[in-house]
Amino acid sequence: MKKLILSSIIGMGLVSSLYAKECIQVPDLNVEFKNDSVTYIDMEEKKEIAAYARFLKKTGMFSIVEGHTSKFAPAMYNHDLSQRRAVKVRAELIRLGVNPKQVRAMGFGESSPLYDNNTDMGAQKNRRVIAEVFNNAEELASYISSEKSRISKIKYSEQ
Repeated sequence: MKKLILSSIIGMGLVSSLYAKECIQVPDLNVEFKNDSVTYIDMEEKKEIAAYARFLKKTGMFSIVEGHTSKFAPAMYNHDLSQRRAVKVRAELIRLGVNPKQVRAMGFGESSPLYDNNTDMGAQKNRRVIAEVFNNAEELASYISSEKSRISKIKYSEQ
């Protein structure tokens, strides 16, 4: 799996061995949602989705849109909510002209928190949709398979 994230390459000190034409700066996609909702936290989220759509159309790269939740509901409910959030963002990307074959959606529920769910700020930040990029459909399919396997035993467990 080859993710081309310029800031990560620079941080690892590998820039001297790469040519600029080999690097692609990948815009972040981190869309936040209101609690217990598929409503964006504010209208800035749509601008972020539009920028990400332009990137995907320009580069032809593949992406998975990952939905995540905080822990403040039953795990099965959270998994469904995270899937609905991911599907909403994917649909918006497609509406903006991204090829449907280029982008997939997957709900992770509360299985992969990035922030402390025991604080209001952490829980809010865990109510998110993020995206990963891949060079081709095979890399994307491999990632989806590995993530489905990783979360299969924990996706309906309260965290």
